[in-house]
Amino acid sequence: MKDGPMGTRVARILAVAVAGLFAGHVIVYRILAPGPLQRSVLAGGASHAYLPFALAMGLMLALVAGARTFRLGFRRATVPGTGQRRPGFPGSLILPAVAQAAAFIALEVLERVLAGAPMGTLLGPLLPVGVALQLVVGATGGLLLAGLDRAGEVTGRAVVARRRPTAPALEPHRWPPATPTPWPRLRSALLIRGPPAQT
Repeated sequence: MKDGPMGTRVARILAVAVAGLFAGHVIVYRILAPGPLQRSVLAGGASHAYLPFALAMGLMLALVAGARTFRLGFRRATVPGTGQRRPGFPGSLILPAVAQAAAFIALEVLERVLAGAPMGTLLGPLLPVGVALQLVVGATGGLLLAGLDRAGEVTGRAVVARRRPTAPALEPHRWPPATPTPWPRLRSALLIRGPPAQT
């Protein structure tokens, strides 16, 4: 099912990764440099004025991706023959975490290149702490998507179970009235054992 911008699994993972990337970026700088002057020194003169807007856009994309993931899980359970399956462990946790950590490194390098700042500021605690945090945030985002997919599937199964017609209440079975057998003599001859008839 690829209807819309969040139709593919990769697009949904990327949307959540964008939100996680910018949220993790803000958190790393808050951890390593709590004051604005410290953040400016740690960033090497690179401006973070874009972060509030980027974070808001990323969160909106993540909300859309989460809703879409829930809907696809729901649809998998309610529509027979969708042919989609849930992603496994690498697709849910490892891939988003590694992609998000790589995007963090690329974002830090890009910030310094655009600001004309030296790359030496990356070699301090920023890079290892940032990559570790992005791995955790990326895995959490992937886990959140997997959980929403599973929740949608469970909800869909519950809806399908409710839609099924319930069995009618069992009434006592009414037997038809007894009727005499058409051939009473044949029946009695077959049921009675005795010595062979002599002719």
